[in-house]
Amino acid sequence: MNRAPEAIIGLGNYLLADEGAGLHAVHLLEKRLKNKKIDVVEGGTPGLNLLHEFPGRKKIIFIDAGNCGLKPGQYIRFRPEEVESRKRNRGFSLHEFDLMTFLRFAGSFVEGGKIEIIIYCIQPADIHFEEKLSPAVTESLPQLVKRVYDEVLQDLRCN
Repeated sequence: MNRAPEAIIGLGNYLLADEGAGLHAVHLLEKRLKNKKIDVVEGGTPGLNLLHEFPGRKKIIFIDAGNCGLKPGQYIRFRPEEVESRKRNRGFSLHEFDLMTFLRFAGSFVEGGKIEIIIYCIQPADIHFEEKLSPAVTESLPQLVKRVYDEVLQDLRCN
């Protein structure tokens, strides 16, 4: 399997307004990172199909919309071990996976050492049937993309 050691995975649903912010972000990053040694992936909603993205990676950056307790359009960068999901699942159901549940589940399938996981969470303003992002998320998305881009370039310089 020939893959880059680092990946950026955008999560979300284009049809639910700001829920698609992660997908919009990776679309912008894909253009900027075209000739770099990094994989840019439209991951959709976090389901078991993303497990195939883990083998061979040293680092994965996820970009997702979520209730991170911020003002709409603001975003935060964190590692999974720095937070606790507020979502309470009744068990591992394919219909109940949020990103944090998926990462806990995926961790048991990762072989060959630890993968560094970074999450960029952007606070949505609107989640309803609409393909267009809210003004707050539209305004801040280029800043989030620049921050991820700068992090990736720094990683590439260090390797």
